[in-house]
Amino acid sequence: MKIYIHEGKGHYIGSCVIVVSDNLENAKGLIRQSLYGMGLLDEELSITEKEIKNDTIVLEQSGDY
Repeated sequence: MKIYIHEGKGHYIGSCVIVVSDNLENAKGLIRQSLYGMGLLDEELSITEKEIKNDTIVLEQSGDY
């Protein structure tokens, strides 16, 4: 399994969708479905692929602006 991360322009401060999938094509479908649900019908996909390793942090966000 791999982690696929999409980051785009979004509505105001940017969009981010992170999925776990066996392959890129399935990940694209899940990401596109999520973007459609958020009203981002025309957002261009920008996907980074990462291997999943045991005991790793997937996302950290402190909220400090």
